[in-house]
Amino acid sequence: MAARLCTIQHGRSIDQIQQGRLYFQGMNDISLVIARNLSARLPFYYGWIVVFAAGTTTFARMAPSTTTLAVFVSPMADEFGWSRTLIAGSVSVGALSSIFISPAVGWAVDRYGVRLILTGSMLMLGVAMISLAWATVPLFFYMGFATGRVVFHVPVQIGTGALISRWFIRKRGRAISIIYLAGSVGGIVFVQIASLAISHWSIGAAWMLLGGLVLAVAVLPSALLIIDRPEIIGLHPDNQPPLSTESGGELEDDNHDEADWTPRQAMRTSALWVLTVVVGVLFMIQAGISVHVGAFFLDRGLSLTAAANAITVHAGVNALASLMWGAIIERTTVRVAMTGLMLLSVMSSLSLLLVTSEVSAFGVAALLGLVGAGGNVIPPVAFASYFGRRSIGTIRGISETGVQVGQTIGALFSGLVYDLSGSYAAAFITFSVLSLVGALVINSSRPPIRAGETLPASTPSR
Repeated sequence: MAARLCTIQHGRSIDQIQQGRLYFQGMNDISLVIARNLSARLPFYYGWIVVFAAGTTTFARMAPSTTTLAVFVSPMADEFGWSRTLIAGSVSVGALSSIFISPAVGWAVDRYGVRLILTGSMLMLGVAMISLAWATVPLFFYMGFATGRVVFHVPVQIGTGALISRWFIRKRGRAISIIYLAGSVGGIVFVQIASLAISHWSIGAAWMLLGGLVLAVAVLPSALLIIDRPEIIGLHPDNQPPLSTESGGELEDDNHDEADWTPRQAMRTSALWVLTVVVGVLFMIQAGISVHVGAFFLDRGLSLTAAANAITVHAGVNALASLMWGAIIERTTVRVAMTGLMLLSVMSSLSLLLVTSEVSAFGVAALLGLVGAGGNVIPPVAFASYFGRRSIGTIRGISETGVQVGQTIGALFSGLVYDLSGSYAAAFITFSVLSLVGALVINSSRPPIRAGETLPASTPSR
């Protein structure tokens, strides 16, 4: 009897798996039909529809962003009696958790496709945000917010970067910049919704509104409009198919000047690890500032509304600057762009010490937005430029561990400095020094070179 029951249960589990596969296959078939029909009818490249769909996930990704959390820090500390270090620790827990799953998600992006990963992650994110309405003890808050941060860090970051890298080569910078423009708009929207909901209703109502917006905006576009590669529907990157060599023309397929590296080959290069470490330092600084900047502005005498408006200025500049950085990275090298970004990080960290009024807070917030935009746009383009399209998901999964280690340390470090000294000054000075070191390191770096190859003297260091 027991054996029979086991057999029945096993059969049911197999049926459920098969049903799941059929469901996802059905969704895939629907998305292919939509893509082929739109591609045939649209007067522009379908890749821009993919950019739109991916942009909705980047928009939704900002629900658990550090700038959104910054609006909650003081109200939650007052209502629940939690320390700022405890609240900021949720960012670190999310980043720490992401370290362990990032390589697996990167592999899954290459193996199973971006559409499946992004759709599932948006469902998870929406539910996690809504669950925070009932998180009145630290454990439940950590579980919900850290889950949101894992989605923020891993599937969206890796998935959208890999997706756009596959659809675009020459126009990769501007496509990535549009993706993060959507993210910056999300930063503005979520901060304002959270601020208004907390002021007029409650912390719980704010979390529910954020989660509902995630589900409403991002699930269907990611499920129905995303196609992993242009070749699946008979297109080419940038909508520029290669010319036949028999015509006497040069090949216009941009893949001819972008080598595809395997993950193993990439891991053997110093370029991967230098870029990973410097980007990790950059995000450590950003987390260490952005999680606490709302509370910092309140400490400097700003009202909650003024602090939220300053964070909105940050997001607005971030949005506009995303387009600027996209243009820059298409016209210069990875080394030059990253060096400039790290030097701006030095300035933004030190400028926080000069905040004495609402006007100065807005100016510093704008500078922070400029740096944040560069941190969003440059790394995805940099890794794809160095290592190609084919295994970019897996390679990004490896490199994103640097980001997650950095964010684990940054948010917690600033909170500890404040709790021990009553000021963020020592943290901000430390961040400026680290930014300067990062600028010097990346400025002396070189692009990856395969064994047996040499970099021509005329070739700029990308």
